[in-house]
Amino acid sequence: MGAGASGGAPVLALLAGLSAAYLGVAAVLALYVLPVSFGLTALPLVLAQAGVILGGGALVAVAAVRILAHRRRRERLIATARALGWDYRADVGDRLWGGSVDEQIERGNRTATDLIDARESAVPFDSVERTFVVGDGEGSTLHTVRAVRIPLPSEAPRLTLRSRRGGGALSVLPQRARRGSVLTLEGDFSDVFEVSVPAGYETDALYVLTPDLMTVLLDESPHLDLEIVDSTLHVYFPARDLTQPAELSRFLTTIAVLHDRFGRRTFLYRDDAAPAIDAATYRRAGDRLSAAARGVETRTRWWPVVAAVLTPLVPLLIAALWTSLAG
Repeated sequence: MGAGASGGAPVLALLAGLSAAYLGVAAVLALYVLPVSFGLTALPLVLAQAGVILGGGALVAVAAVRILAHRRRRERLIATARALGWDYRADVGDRLWGGSVDEQIERGNRTATDLIDARESAVPFDSVERTFVVGDGEGSTLHTVRAVRIPLPSEAPRLTLRSRRGGGALSVLPQRARRGSVLTLEGDFSDVFEVSVPAGYETDALYVLTPDLMTVLLDESPHLDLEIVDSTLHVYFPARDLTQPAELSRFLTTIAVLHDRFGRRTFLYRDDAAPAIDAATYRRAGDRLSAAARGVETRTRWWPVVAAVLTPLVPLLIAALWTSLAG
C-alpha cells in the first residue's frame, strides 16, 4: 500500500480549527457588533445572538459532516484498493499526469488526489481524481473528473475524442482543436464524438478508429472523453464513488474493453513519417512517431475570457439601468 493513507488526527485537527474559528467570529458578532455597532438591546439582541450561534453552528456541523464523509469514503477506497492488490496514494499533486489537462491548465489550478495504481494487474491502469479550474476570477469554473491512464503496446498519433453528450473534461478546456484538425466520420460517430487528429494523419486515425472500435465506443463510452498521447490512452470519467460495487464494476468493465480494443488497434501501428534510423538500431519509445504526430493544432476559446471580463460589470450595468429608469 502506497503512502497517503492518513489517520484521524488531521481530520480532528481540522474540525477543531473550524470550531475555534467559528467561536471567535461568533463572539465578536454577538458581544460587540450586535450590541455596539447595531445598537441592539433587550429581546432583539437576544434573538440576534441566538441566530448567530445557531446559524454558525449549523455551518460548522455541515462542514464537519462533509469532512467526516470524505474521510470515510477515502477509508473505504483504501480498503477497496488493498483488497484488489492496488497501491493507493492520497495526494499526487506533485506528479505530472500528462494529457490535455496538464497542458492547458496552470499547475496551481489543478490537483490530483486518491490515486489507485493497478499497473501490475491483468488489465493495467492507474487512475486519479482530478480537480481543475478553468478561467480566472468570477468567470472561473471548477471541474472534477476521474482520470484514467491505460498503457498501449505502441505509440500512436495524437487522437482526441470529445463526447458531445457528456460535456466532459476536454470540452471545457481553454483550447479546442482547429476546425482543420477535426475529422468527420461516417455514420453516427461524429454526432457523438468530436474527433481531432494532427494534420496529415487522417488516414492513420482511421487505422486506429476502425468500424468495430467505433461501435464499441458508442456502446461502452458515449459520455466519456478520450485521448491518445504517445503510448497512453487517457480516459476521463465523471467523478464517481469507486467504493460502490456497481460503480466499480462498470468502471473496471469499461477500462477492460478500452484496453483490449485500443491495444489491438495500436499494436501494429507504425508511423511512416517517423525519423529514419539505422536498420540495426532498436527503435525505442519516442522514436516511433514524427513530431507532427504528437500534437493537434488548437484555437483559443474566447467566450470564457469574455465572460470573465463582463461578469464583474453586470452589477454596474444593472445599477446604471435602474438609475436611468428611476430618474
